[in-house]
Amino acid sequence: MAADEIRGLSEQLAADPHSLVFIPLAEALLARGDLVHAASVAHRGAARHAGRSDVHDLVARIALAQGDEARAESEWESVLAIEPRFGTAHRGLGLVRYRQGRLDEALHHLTQAAADDPADDAVRAALGAVRRVVESRASSSLGPPPADAAGESAAGLFDPILGDSRQVALLLDVEGLVAAGEYRTAEGADLGPEMGAHLSGVSDEADRAMRHFGFGSWTRLVIESEAAVVAMAPVEEAMLLVAAPRDVPLGFARRTLERCLGVARGWLEEQR
Repeated sequence: MAADEIRGLSEQLAADPHSLVFIPLAEALLARGDLVHAASVAHRGAARHAGRSDVHDLVARIALAQGDEARAESEWESVLAIEPRFGTAHRGLGLVRYRQGRLDEALHHLTQAAADDPADDAVRAALGAVRRVVESRASSSLGPPPADAAGESAAGLFDPILGDSRQVALLLDVEGLVAAGEYRTAEGADLGPEMGAHLSGVSDEADRAMRHFGFGSWTRLVIESEAAVVAMAPVEEAMLLVAAPRDVPLGFARRTLERCLGVARGWLEEQR
């Protein structure tokens, strides 16, 4: 939406604070990435229209974009209290629960979201990953799943979080081998093993540096280069890394890392 259109909506809202014009205004601000003003407009509107499920959904989506996952969850729960079959709320809660490793709850919400929008690729990917884990639990007494099925699940582990963001997430084991996630070029080449091999020593170097200076254990590491941003974090005995092109905001890459950490912890727990 053009700036003059946003200005026009703002003027309409100023003239009539109870108008529902705040909804398209907040949506436009969210689309532009102006999260502070989008949140301000949406919160004021929600205070005046607390009974509308679409308003709580709007506040939730803005909160999630700001990295406030707890607020987003609370707002989506309010949506479902008003309208139990609201698909976007089930989608939001399903993906959040998936990232948190709360797979039974994720399965419930994602199933509802997929029924509402069968073409939603992020929901389909997350639902498929959750179902594979749940089915694996149910059949655990019969032995581990086939290697090819396990590999497929692990390769797409972070897909619901990454979407089309041009970011890459890899979980590396203690040997620097890719345990989950993948990095494929447009030509289909898998660069994950090469990236893992080059970065496998970073964790040890960070540990040595922290011990040398008496800073304790490292928890996050961000590297900015001319071409890319790489964010890393230890997770149990493994290491998670998120790589993004240089033009991706650093804060966005960090939020992606945090979300992928929840999924990685849940997945590692399932492998035990």
